[in-house]
Amino acid sequence: MTAAIVSGESESALVADFARRGWTDGLPVTVPTAERVDAFFAAAGREPDEILLGVEENRRDVSVRLAAVNAVLAGCAPEHFPVVVAAIEGWADRRWGAGDRTFFYMSNASTGGGAQLTVVNGPVRRSLGMNSGTNLYAPASHANVAIGRALRLVLRNVLGFTPTSLDQATQGHPGKVGFCLAENEEQSPWEPLHVEHGFGADESTVMVMSGRGPEPIENRTSSSAEGILITIADTLSRLGAMIPGGPVVVVMGPEHADIVGSKHGWSKREARQFLYENFRRPVADLERAELKFRPDPLRDRTEGGVTYRYGARDVGDIALIVAGGRNAGISSVITSWCYNTRPGEFILSPVRTP
Repeated sequence: MTAAIVSGESESALVADFARRGWTDGLPVTVPTAERVDAFFAAAGREPDEILLGVEENRRDVSVRLAAVNAVLAGCAPEHFPVVVAAIEGWADRRWGAGDRTFFYMSNASTGGGAQLTVVNGPVRRSLGMNSGTNLYAPASHANVAIGRALRLVLRNVLGFTPTSLDQATQGHPGKVGFCLAENEEQSPWEPLHVEHGFGADESTVMVMSGRGPEPIENRTSSSAEGILITIADTLSRLGAMIPGGPVVVVMGPEHADIVGSKHGWSKREARQFLYENFRRPVADLERAELKFRPDPLRDRTEGGVTYRYGARDVGDIALIVAGGRNAGISSVITSWCYNTRPGEFILSPVRTP
């Protein structure tokens, strides 16, 4: 697929033309002139014709040029583009499909309705002014909104995942407009996600996952680590999320993290282990709801005469980040959809700049 060259009498006329052609998400866009797009190549230090991602199912490729065009459309500044590139490189990771692109394709075409979640760590969060605090999921930062929207436009315009064709989500969720957040590393009692996965604190990374919508968790009264974590595990263990299983992201608010990590001294590993052990439902609950499922040796375990279905394959399937405002006892969880990595793996890509 190549970029089309179009002309018009004015930018407003071009924007109207783009909307008629179905190249927008229904919101106003910035016209990707040659000068604007060229600035993005320079900001990322990448060659325009370099292929970042190939999707075999529909024989479409994402080049640096096409990614830049859509980043301009989305309202990105040039300095945002290295984060966009890193996320697309994460989509290209072979672990999405054990040697093919099947699960990346499915995650965008499936009825399950996952959106492409992007979690940013490292110094780039501050240099871009990304929001990791109050109103984390709201349009409170240009960088968060523009980066998330750019990635969605790449899926739409380059890869063809539109609601009228390949994207068959039964309901979807608002993250399909853009789903980008940053970890609140400064207010966390633990090492941030990228350091936990072997990167240096001075490096910047992007984690990508096909995520369902964030589910809020409110516990403003507990003063114990167990009370906070049981509340989170209970939300993770809702019946409607127990069949797919797989990786989840726990987005712990700073107040909850203070109680668990600072006040009671739990390590991140201990908190994740507790969540794993309580992220489960008796198989009898699933059967009562008439939920069909196959036995899974990684997730089914009998204890005390009761057989449980665990939501995660092992503790490594639970990513724990700290984000949100320090103004209430609120956290959230994001469950995954069609994420075919080995147990305990999350896909993180480094953000590279010239």
